[in-house]
Order: sequence, then C-alpha cells, then structure tokens
Amino acid sequence: MDQRQHEPKCVIISAGSFPDVEIELDEGDFCIACDAGFKYAQQLGILPDLIVGDFDSASEAGPDVMRGISEIASLSPERILKLDVKKDDTDTLRAVRIGLSRGYKKFIFYGALGGKRFDHTLANIQTLLFVKHSGARGYIMESDKMILIAENETIRFNRGNTGILSVFSLAPVSRGVSLYGLMYNMERGTLTSDFPLGVSNEFIIDEEAVVTVEDGTLLITVSWAQ
Repeated sequence: MDQRQHEPKCVIISAGSFPDVEIELDEGDFCIACDAGFKYAQQLGILPDLIVGDFDSASEAGPDVMRGISEIASLSPERILKLDVKKDDTDTLRAVRIGLSRGYKKFIFYGALGGKRFDHTLANIQTLLFVKHSGARGYIMESDKMILIAENETIRFNRGNTGILSVFSLAPVSRGVSLYGLMYNMERGTLTSDFPLGVSNEFIIDEEAVVTVEDGTLLITVSWAQ
C-alpha cells in the first residue's frame, strides 16, 4: 500500500471480533474506544483519549469493563462521552465525526468486523465510505485482513505481499477498473454491484499490485497469507 511519512491518525477501537493484534499509537495520534471496545483497550494496556458510547454493550462485557469506565470518568471525565441510546449515529460513526472535527485525515478501525452482529459489519463498511466522502482515508484492520475504499483513484500495494485481494463495486457500475501485478489482471474494465467478478485475486510476491478505478467506488479486501 502507498507508504507515506507518518501522519497523525485517529485509531478507533470498536466491539466486534478482535483477534490477536498490536495497536501502534504514535505521537499526535488520537485513540477512541467505542462502548465495549474499551474492553480490548484494557487488554492491550491502552488508555483511550476518549471513550464514546451509550454503554449498553460495555455493561454486557463484564463488570471489569464498566468499573474501568467508571474509574476513568471519576479521574478524567473529559475522556468520557455518554451517548443517548436512541440516536442516528452508531458509536463508531460518532467517533469518526469526532476525529474529523479534530482534523484527522487517516482513520484506522479495529474490532470493526465479525462479532455477533453482521449488521454492524455492514454499518462499518458504510462508515468507511462516509470517511472517504468526508475527504479522509479509512482502513478496517485485523491481524490478517484489511478493508478499504477506492473511489476515482489508484491504490498501490508494495512488493512482498502474499495472499488474496478482492475488489467489489459499491457503485452500480464502476468503470475504468485496472488491476496490475496480480494473478488476474484487468485493463480499464467494468465491475458492477451485482456480479462478483473481482473476487479472490492473488498477490504476486515480486510485483507491486495496483488497483485503479477511474469512475466508481470499489471495496477492496485483503487477506494476507499467514
């Protein structure tokens, strides 16, 4: 993927599936735990800059989670944002809005897939699109997976990757789709939202993989080989 000099990022920890991962926080980063996502922050020894939620799932995650939130609320109340249960934004989307308001242009999501709620997985994929349309970049991460959005742009992956790369059109039609440096290449092709032509491509370890969409929106999923 395109490697840039370090830029401050907003790290959002949600309450979905959370396999063994390491979260790196650098100077200038801002970490938000969403509701029961605070449990994962606790496990990793991370004190979030902000904990956002209506705390319904946090209360179900066990007494240690709510006890930790209560302790933080008493010592640093500015780190807690209690939301109404009845709201339009998901906890994760509210966290994104906060990150955007602070000027962040790069968002990394953990715990945003799986779990008991497939609808939350889809909501977080839509949230990636919200991030893109807000002029920022978002990545859903797991230990061996990454999901991102490409819209009228080119995404590059460095040499040395192994595993599966799939592309799906989120728009009814995405035109000018080019795939290079992969097992199956495409030059200025068309992908549609009702035919999964771009599923299960493969990295070539010695090649730089390139995904371009000239007019449309692609969901890119990567599953790295272990």
